[in-house]
Amino acid sequence: MKILLAIIITATFSFGCAMLEGEQTTTDTGGGGTTSAPTDGGDSTPTVSADSAVTGQRIAASWFHTCAIKADDSLVCWGSNSNGISTVPVGLDTVSSISTGGNQKKNFAIKTDGTAQCWGDDTHGQSSVPADLGTVSIISAGGYHTCAIKADGTAQCWGWDNYGQRTVPSDLGTVSSISAGVRHTCAIKTDGTVQCWGDDSYQQRTVPSDLGTVSSISIGERHNCAIKTDGTVQCWGKNNLGQSTVPSDLGTVSNISSGGEHTCAIKTDGTVRCWGNSWGQSTVPADLGGVTSISNGLFHACAFKADDSVQCWGENNNGEGTLPAELQ
Repeated sequence: MKILLAIIITATFSFGCAMLEGEQTTTDTGGGGTTSAPTDGGDSTPTVSADSAVTGQRIAASWFHTCAIKADDSLVCWGSNSNGISTVPVGLDTVSSISTGGNQKKNFAIKTDGTAQCWGDDTHGQSSVPADLGTVSIISAGGYHTCAIKADGTAQCWGWDNYGQRTVPSDLGTVSSISAGVRHTCAIKTDGTVQCWGDDSYQQRTVPSDLGTVSSISIGERHNCAIKTDGTVQCWGKNNLGQSTVPSDLGTVSNISSGGEHTCAIKTDGTVRCWGNSWGQSTVPADLGGVTSISNGLFHACAFKADDSVQCWGENNNGEGTLPAELQ
């Protein structure tokens, strides 16, 4: 089961690129490195690895906060609370899926009745659920745009469209999965092929000719990784920090999550492998083991383990890696 972008837990990393007051300062040099001071107003703390005895299979890590669906289908969020993103709305009692937008500070939940609810930043209408959306099966919160798969299998997107990331191609047809990035979007069509639209600055919109059919896709900041039907991984797009360079000894995987500029995958033996930029998020804890799903944020990662506990590691400047007391 895919956890990054938008599934029962969106494991594809979805986030925005605009820098708001009090947030991370980033210098993107294009083909070079990225110099970052990860913060959202919180105090700098050491890299953490926290365990929890929380049951469930659904978690979503964003830039500076994390949300998880508990065993009773209630939602809990922690970390930065800018725009109220870590404050679960009153009346949002049970949910089946959660997708966390990144720098644009928003959350999208699919309620158990199949309708969507969003809270957080709405600068470009990305958090305003369209009146005609109806029930959805998958939702993915990108930078300043959001995409969902409706009950009839068609895709609908809303929010900012400066790179065409919101404009669903007329020939897309029905899809089985969708993932929204900063300025582009990718979907898996019902025939297993991938179609992307929006920004192509790093060829992230250009689907490799040898990709073939895939079972899962996860979008990072400006790179994509997909699990092919044979279980192997292929990534493309921005690769300034090795986030798109799949380790030669990775083997087959069951789950993948693209973070800001790093990627993590769950191998078929249940172990985790990460590569790319690292503020500690690409260094897998030695005691992790037995992972069933994983979600990458910007500088942290969280995973559900086979014993239904959750473990997070990486940067913790805003408490995004520190599990709340009710989950410990």
